[in-house]
Amino acid sequence: MLLLSMSSYANDKKPLKESTVFNKTFSWQAQAGISLQHTTSIIEGIEQDNLGNYLNISILFDFYYKGFFIQSDHRRADTHNLGAELGYQLIVEDDWELDIINKSYIGGFNPEDVIEIADENIPILEGLKSRGRADGIGIRYSRYFDNSIFSFDIAALAPLSAADGWVMDAFYSHIVPYRNWDIYLNVGLTYYSDDVMDYYVGIDSSEVSALREEFVAHHAVRTQFEVFAQHPISKSWTFNAGLSQSYYLGDLSDSPIVDTENATQIMLGVLYVF
Repeated sequence: MLLLSMSSYANDKKPLKESTVFNKTFSWQAQAGISLQHTTSIIEGIEQDNLGNYLNISILFDFYYKGFFIQSDHRRADTHNLGAELGYQLIVEDDWELDIINKSYIGGFNPEDVIEIADENIPILEGLKSRGRADGIGIRYSRYFDNSIFSFDIAALAPLSAADGWVMDAFYSHIVPYRNWDIYLNVGLTYYSDDVMDYYVGIDSSEVSALREEFVAHHAVRTQFEVFAQHPISKSWTFNAGLSQSYYLGDLSDSPIVDTENATQIMLGVLYVF
């Protein structure tokens, strides 16, 4: 599977490439990356050998202009697949910040595409409707420490997403410098409301089959533990490696289309800075 994503590498939104035209109110940075990824899914029928290994090519782009920004959190593994965040800085202080943001919180899937790529019948997914991405708009509070950052989002999905409901997302990242390595130790906690989970793993009356009973999902919590490392290869090239493990708490396992409540992501790649 070949993915093309728009993302970026900036957390502090400090100017990257200054433009004298805008008197240091405009900054940008462009990067390109390629990585091999191994990803498992909680959805039954999405086998690791079929969809779990793929090549990810990314065009990474940072942009900042008078408080408006495009960025992704380079400390977090799944942002490479979910894409860029759009936002506006409401309040900026030395050690904390408050932003309006628009971002994707869950990546969707199309059962027909899954079956086509697998090149085999997957009865549990046949006749199932597509699940789109969970895009939401909300408020983010970020607190900066010497070697760490803590952020907290609260976002509503509708009307930006096919899914309804709301999400709360807390994330803590601590950097450990070791020789020429930057090692990020991350912990995340995400709450999904009833409407969000019912959209993704619930089964409505039109999707009922011999293998799928009608099912109404309730709220769930995802815990994440990550290790992400970067090492400069040259002035322009950087090596990246990451391991992310997620655990879902709730009634997901009662859904006919959920195979496991655990998901793993492993990534190895390189990044070129223009």
